[in-house]
Parts: sequence; structure tokens; C-alpha cells
Amino acid sequence: MSEKQLMRRLRKITAVVVVISILLFLGGGFITSSLGRVQKDTMTTQMISEAEEYKANVLRKIKMDQQTLQTLASFFRFSNTISMIDTDAFANGLYESNRHNSFIQMGYFTEDGDGIRVTVDREIKKNVRMEDLEEELQASIGEAWQGESAVSRVYEDARTGEKVFSYAVPVYQGDEITGVLTAKDSIEAFEDILDDKTAMNGYGYVHMIGKEGKFLIRSKNKVVNRRVESIFDGNYITEAEKEKIREAIDNDESVFSKFRYQGTAYQIYLNPIGLNGWYLFCVDTMQGVNAPIYQMINVTRAIFIGVLCLSVFLLIYGYQMLRKNHKQLIELAYYDSLTGAYNTVRFMQEMRDVLSGTEQYSVCVMNIHQFKFINEIFGRVQGDKLLCHVSRVLKESVNPGEYFCRDTGDFFWMILKGQDEEMIGRRLYAIMEKISRFSLSQHHNYQIMLYCGVAVRRDDSSAEMMMTHAMFALQTAKGTDRNNVWFYDVELHKQETLQNYIESHMHQALKDKEFRMFLQPKMDMRTGKLGGAEALVRWIPKDGTIIYPNQFIPLFESNGFCSSLDMYMVENVCRKIREWIDAGITPVPISVNQSKILFYEEDYVENLCAVLERYRIPGDLITLEILEGLAAGNIDELNEKIDQLKEKGFRISMDDFGSGYSSFNILGKLHIDELKMDRVFLSAITGKEDERQKIIMAQVVDLAKKLRISTVAEGVETKENETLIRTLGCGYGQGYYYSRPIDEDEFDRKYMEKGERKS
Repeated sequence: MSEKQLMRRLRKITAVVVVISILLFLGGGFITSSLGRVQKDTMTTQMISEAEEYKANVLRKIKMDQQTLQTLASFFRFSNTISMIDTDAFANGLYESNRHNSFIQMGYFTEDGDGIRVTVDREIKKNVRMEDLEEELQASIGEAWQGESAVSRVYEDARTGEKVFSYAVPVYQGDEITGVLTAKDSIEAFEDILDDKTAMNGYGYVHMIGKEGKFLIRSKNKVVNRRVESIFDGNYITEAEKEKIREAIDNDESVFSKFRYQGTAYQIYLNPIGLNGWYLFCVDTMQGVNAPIYQMINVTRAIFIGVLCLSVFLLIYGYQMLRKNHKQLIELAYYDSLTGAYNTVRFMQEMRDVLSGTEQYSVCVMNIHQFKFINEIFGRVQGDKLLCHVSRVLKESVNPGEYFCRDTGDFFWMILKGQDEEMIGRRLYAIMEKISRFSLSQHHNYQIMLYCGVAVRRDDSSAEMMMTHAMFALQTAKGTDRNNVWFYDVELHKQETLQNYIESHMHQALKDKEFRMFLQPKMDMRTGKLGGAEALVRWIPKDGTIIYPNQFIPLFESNGFCSSLDMYMVENVCRKIREWIDAGITPVPISVNQSKILFYEEDYVENLCAVLERYRIPGDLITLEILEGLAAGNIDELNEKIDQLKEKGFRISMDDFGSGYSSFNILGKLHIDELKMDRVFLSAITGKEDERQKIIMAQVVDLAKKLRISTVAEGVETKENETLIRTLGCGYGQGYYYSRPIDEDEFDRKYMEKGERKS
């Protein structure tokens, strides 16, 4: 329904307002009661929701600080740099680590209670005894010696008198705890999180209190302006409500309460943070949750003053409400609730109108690089602020007759005048440059990057077709780590055609066995002989053409078909191993890739074991390759699945290590058997960076050996590459220096028919 149609409907409804106004008199009492319940329910829901969000932000800040210390502790664990003999060097190193963080103080303590402490003002103290520390810090250090990452209660810093709290994490050497790394931070570090002027629509305030009700952090926008140390000070909260609050705090439960101050009623919500007895103390007014409902209650109550006043008021108020509802309906139907920009429905209407004319236009779609990462690291509030910033920049940048909208998530659509690609590209890069200046936080310098797909209208393409073309161009533009604009062209049209073919034929191709298994050898660096192989898939349709994995694997991962293909490849691997065994040839282990969607299916392990039993294959001949991204946020769950597979005999390999944001911390936690170093390690060994890259590779190989994990170097292209990985102690090599991926028959002729492979 268009906006004009909604206006006509409004005029029709206005004619009925008089009759409805009379009926409102009869329902006044009922409405008052209902609105009161709605208001209370709305307040309760909103306060709970916002309190949970603030709690999540507080815990996220604590988790980030702990991860910083754990990362430093992990570095100590693997780098063998901790030496309390050279205390000066270690103290200076600890000072440098603290200088790059926002902690007030950091320290390191050994089992005998001796330690070092450094502060941001260049103070370094050695031979600090643990018994001389504050009791709260001693308690957290004690927890760390038990293997726990600890957060202390709030206490007063002996040096500055400031309210502080401390972190403590264990430092390992091997499997033993050899020290504790500590950091001290001011409780005021949470002020930026809690002093949010948008809390409860700008009417509410959020404080942080301790177990005894004492304020740890008081919001600058507090209700009670006089100085109080505890929420129980003063008489503005009744004794009955105080008792209810104390009981909830003692039981570590959330609770609603209320008080009246200077003639205004306030709602209280206490929500336990779940750490050290800390609570969020949220305060809001009845007006703050939903001002229109509050006003309507007062007006409805005034109805009972007199029938005449009631009738006049309802006539006016009813019409105003209809206009207001009409405006809200327009906003809900055509505007994005977060940014205020057009939504996709309104944008499509405008786009069809402009494309029906004779003027030339282009359709663009813009996306933010790693927006999910931004939400996870900086929080949803900062992510929403970024989206609003994008909307403001687009509003300032579009010309009359041009339109933009926010689609789902971080997608923004634009329709711009003109078809000159160079001109449109300059405009879009200028827009992205303005957006990139946005700062996510005063404590971070994260660079915002965007990418954009553009479809220039060359014929009578429909609005839907142009949007499809723009989205296809967007996927191509995504593959860079900088601001990028990509235009839909003939080459992309070919890719789109291929993608459509892939999606429409993939199921039939699997039935017709058009997916063929190719094998690439893995050479044993100790013996120089074949040590295994990796199974790779090629799609060879009936016409003999080859569709390569990079053309269909990303699509299969997005539509879920990869799970069927992965099991199909496992079946082929088992079939090939059975053929070797039946032919009297000693088989070699074969690696096969496993996607995330398949790895977490409930019956995954059972299905794999069923294939092994069907072909009578021992599990240790199958290596399942997974990507590091599987471990994001659920290492324990992943290890549980890995342990189940290893019990059945399977070997687990982490593929493409080093291709992205690889983490030594994850490597230390995953129960894998094999580590495959991505080809980027060898390809990066060029020119001046040779020695640095070699040092990194050597450290990875050495660390893997200490963890009893075998290593495979991918991308071995030359004799020099092979010599290097053998010198570094790498277990296996894989790459074009030995062989490209080849079909089964060629692999058998080249490797498996030799005498040394005979049983």
C-alpha cells in the first residue's frame, strides 16, 4: 500500500472519529486499567532487557581484559622468556607489556610469593612479597594458583586510595603453573559503559553496587544528588523495600523495587552481574518507559471530570491519535527503526518509479567488512552507532532524485543518477572514505572498511534484476581488505550463469557421480617417500569440462550442500583404500576436508563409522581436515566431538593454519593430531622478509613438536622449499614440486604400483 493510499484511508477514518469518541467514554475505565498494565509490563521488559545489555557489556570488558592477560601468559608459556634470574630484563618487559594496555598496574608472582610490579607511571618494584599485597589481590592470586582466571572484589588501592579491582591468571610451563600474572584496573573503567544518556529512553540511570549495597560506580545522571555511600542510606526507600532488596542480594537474585523522591515515583531493578556480588542498580521513572502511554492515562482519567469535557477532548484527542498512528504506520511500513532511513519496501517503490522514466540510473549495494566481528568485539551498541553513522553519511551524499535504504544487517542500497562508471566509482569511494572516519571507541583505532557492488542499467532490466546483479558484484568486491567498488560486467555475468548452473545441477551431479576424487601426495620428509595423500574434489560434467572447487565450494558452504559432498568424498576415500587393500597394496592414509555444518550434525560420528564398517577400513587411515574457524567460541564442544572421532581411530588435522587470524592459544587447546601450514608461509619467504618468515615457521614447527602434533607444509613448489622444510623439521611436504592433484588412476600408476607399496 502506498503512502497516498494510506492518506485516503486516514480521511475516511476521520469521519468515524466522533462515534468512536463516544464509545471511548464507556471504555475509559477499562482503557486506563489496561494501559497501566501495559505500562508496567513495558517498563519491566525494557528494564530487564537494558540491564542484560549493560551486564553483557561489563562482562565483555572483563573478558577482553582477561583475554589480554591470558594471551600474554600464553606467550610466556610458549616463548620460554620468563626468567626471574634476569629480573631487570623481565621487569622491563612487563613494564612494556603494561604500557601497551590500559591497566593501572601489572605484576608477576612466583610460587614462593616473590614478585615484580610495574605501573603506568614508570614505577618498577622488584622483590615484592605477596603477603604485603592487599587481601583481595592475594585472594585472586590464590585462585590463579588453582588454575583459575580470577577477578578480585573491589578494594582501595594502598598507594592512591582509588577504588580498584584486580585480575589474576596462571602462567604455565608445560602442564605446570609456574607463576601468576596480575593486573589492576580502576572500577571507573566501567563508567563509559554505564553513563549512557540513552538508558531507558533518556529517563533512567544505571549504577553499580557491591554485595553490601555500597555504590561502586554512581552514574553522573543520578536521581539522588546528595552524597550517599549505600543504596540503604536515607529514607527515600521504605524499610519494607530495603528488606526485600537485602533478601534478593543475599540470594544473588534479581529484584524489582520502587521509591519516591521529591514527588516523583521511580522504579528500581537490581540485576546481579554474576561476579563478586556486583549488581547493576537500574532506576527509571514511570514516564521514562513510554511517555505517550503515560500521558494517555492522565488524559483518560480526566474523562471522568465531565461528559462535556470528555466529548470535546475525545474528538480532538482521537483525531490526533489517528494522525499519530498514521505516522507510526508510515514509519513501520517504510522506514528502518534503527537508522530512520528508508527500508527495502519503500526503496523498491522509489526505484521502480525512477526506472520507469527516461533518466539514467545505477543501483549500488554497500556492506561493512567484518561487521559481525565489530558487534562481537565492540558490542551491539557501537555496531548500531556505526549503522546510524553510515545512514547519516548517505543522507548527506545523495542528490535530489536519488535514494538509499538500509536492508537487513549492514546492507545499504542506493540508486544514483548516471551510468558513468568512473564518476559513480569516485562518488562511492568518497562516501566510503567519510564512513571509514568513524571511531568505534575512544580506546580503539579500528579501521572501518566497506565494499560495494554496482549494477549500471544498460537495457530495460527490472529493479529486481539490477539488485541481483549488484549483489553479485558485491560478492566479488568482498574479497579485499580495503574499501572496494566492483561493477557488474560480462565476466560477472558468466560467473552468475555458472552459479545458477551449479545450484540447479548439484543434486543430480552427485547422483550421477560427476564429482570426481583427485589425490595429491604428501611426502615424508624423513624417508623422501610417499607418506599419504589429500583427497580433493573436481566437478566434471558429462561434457568433459572441469568446474574447480573455488567455483562451487563457497556456494555449497552457504547453501549447506557441502555436508552431502563431504560424506560423498569420505565414501570415495574408503572405496579407494579398500581397492588398494584388495589388490595387495599397502595403503597410505588419506586426508579429506570436513565442513563446519557437517561436523556439528548430531549423527556425524555414527555416519562416519558406518562408512568405515561398510568398507572394513581402519580409522587411522582417514585424516579429517577441519578449519580453525570451527573453534570460534566453542572449543569445548569441538574437542568433545574430536575426542569421539579419535576414539574411533580417526586422525584430526587443522587445515590452512596461518591463512587468517591463526591463534596459538587455540592451537594449544584443540586436541588435533596434525597441523597443516598454509602455503602463505612458503610463498611469503621472499627478499628481505626471508629470515623473519623462516623464524615464524621454525617456531610453529617447534611448538607443534612440543605439543606432539605432526606438521605438513603446503605449497612446496621448489627444491629450495623442500630443503627448507626438511631443515626446519617439518614432518611432511605437499605441493606442485611433487605433484599437482591427479585422478585416481594416475595416482595408482605413479605411486601405488611400485614395489615398495606392495604388501
